[in-house]
Amino acid sequence: MKIENLEILDSLELSLKKMTDSNKKNSFEEFFNSDLAKELQKKHQEDVQRSVGKYHMLPESDKIDMVQAICYIMCLAEKEGTSHRGLMNKLGIYPAGFWVDHLMDVHNALWTFYHEKNTTLDLQKNVEELQNFIEKEKKSKE
Repeated sequence: MKIENLEILDSLELSLKKMTDSNKKNSFEEFFNSDLAKELQKKHQEDVQRSVGKYHMLPESDKIDMVQAICYIMCLAEKEGTSHRGLMNKLGIYPAGFWVDHLMDVHNALWTFYHEKNTTLDLQKNVEELQNFIEKEKKSKE
């Protein structure tokens, strides 16, 4: 989401400054209940719908290319154990990528998948090494 309206941006900056300067517990709640927060949420949803609409207007071959590229880049980055910021860098969308809906969800899911897969492979490797060691010890005692 890009905030193009300078008035909204100034108002957002002022609200964030008040929240961080204030010792009130409810400052975040007050912000999220404010008209500014509702306007930002509405703008964000409009941006999401615009993006989805753009995607659906692409010809099928372009959709396949885009999905293929994104899946490849994301999986390659996550196999390497990248951070959320690293993933955005690989996708070429850092820092604006922080506004992409569900990117963190996808990052966390893929990171978990690859982490568990690597943990399982490491465990199997360790078990095999232990079995080999035990067999070697048995043979040396015979």
